[in-house]
Amino acid sequence: MDQYDLFHHEEPAAPLPSLPALPSLIRYRDQFRRCDVTLHQPGVGEWRLHNNGGVASLSLSFGDPWVDHFLRAHLGEKLLGSVTTVVNFAHVYQALHQKSLLIPIIIAIGQSTAIEFQRRWIDEFRDMLSRHHAIAVRSAAQFACRWEIGLWRESDSQIVRALPGHALDKYAGVRNGTSFLSASAQSRVVDFLDVTARRSMEVGRKELQIAAVIALGFQFGLRRQQLASLEPTDFTFHDADVLHMKVELLKQRHIKVRRIVTRKINPGWIPIFRRWSEIRPIHQKYFALRPDELSKLVRDALENITGVAYANGALRHTSAQRLADAGISNESLSDFLGHSDTTAAQVYFSASTRQAAQINMALGYSPTYQGVAAAARGDMITAAQLLREPGDRQIAGMPHGIPVTGIGACQSGQSSCQRNPVLACYTCHKFLPVSDDLPP
Repeated sequence: MDQYDLFHHEEPAAPLPSLPALPSLIRYRDQFRRCDVTLHQPGVGEWRLHNNGGVASLSLSFGDPWVDHFLRAHLGEKLLGSVTTVVNFAHVYQALHQKSLLIPIIIAIGQSTAIEFQRRWIDEFRDMLSRHHAIAVRSAAQFACRWEIGLWRESDSQIVRALPGHALDKYAGVRNGTSFLSASAQSRVVDFLDVTARRSMEVGRKELQIAAVIALGFQFGLRRQQLASLEPTDFTFHDADVLHMKVELLKQRHIKVRRIVTRKINPGWIPIFRRWSEIRPIHQKYFALRPDELSKLVRDALENITGVAYANGALRHTSAQRLADAGISNESLSDFLGHSDTTAAQVYFSASTRQAAQINMALGYSPTYQGVAAAARGDMITAAQLLREPGDRQIAGMPHGIPVTGIGACQSGQSSCQRNPVLACYTCHKFLPVSDDLPP
């Protein structure tokens, strides 16, 4: 062998490591149907998974036995947490395979150390992957860490999390306000729900269905999967003014047993649910809709009500921001949203402006606000009448930090209001402004 051959001799590829054995079956949770389902023979190339009211067919054969086994083991582990995630990752792996990228990347995970893979990620892989592709590949590398496959160790998960590129601020819409319904849109939604509740015996089935879905999304910020999976037994009517709803919390990080919480529905909107419960079609699910159908219903309905095709997620962000603006604690907001920690809820407090500034925007010292309610409705209340109202119905504020009492009265009471009273009173049909000065 001459000197030239020494410099050009390639190192033989490292052997591929052994992989954990695949189980004979995997039991996973179908969140929509609220039952456990069994996936038989996960070692085969075709998986059929129950997800969101349908069945997803996944092809997990990529032409390399080691890669096939690795990804089936990885997705089998993920299946214990979220079926939707498994479906999304399987589609990503198929897309990468069609681009001839999947096998080289997964083989690199099997043959490399964490540092070596980090180097290849920066030099080769990062620029070839979209953000969604990168998330699925990172998940595969995290699987190698957890099971200590080949040269990977559990502590290497820190390196995987720190892989550069594909940054995304998933709460950008919260920070810049684009994820929320505008103040006028919120007012129109509440007016729609109030009017539908008053006319619950007259409106049609479709309008009642829309009102019930939007009421739960607006009041509780429920995700589309939570709304679609509700069943008639989740609702309990105690009397004319009390309706409780049970809902299962989703996406709770590191929590295997799902929490069931009880929420009290706004008393003013109970007639919507009482009537819908009477005329709803016979179906296991309360709204008889899959998550994708429910999303379309909300988007179309909000466009008709507000003029903007808001998604259901906007209702969730709006309800959370409304509570943050009203002064709720971080812990209470996290519990309201169903989060298992308080870090995600913090973004709503960061996005919230000071309460005094919001009051100034809504009331301030503008000479125009005084006649808005009277011009719109002609309903007002005297100072003497206001003083005879219960404390819960008397509205006050602090524009510029100066306490102002006796602004007006609320016909339903602040404790039952789904808006921020100080911000929304002058656009609410239940508000009665004072027509004269209070006595000194």
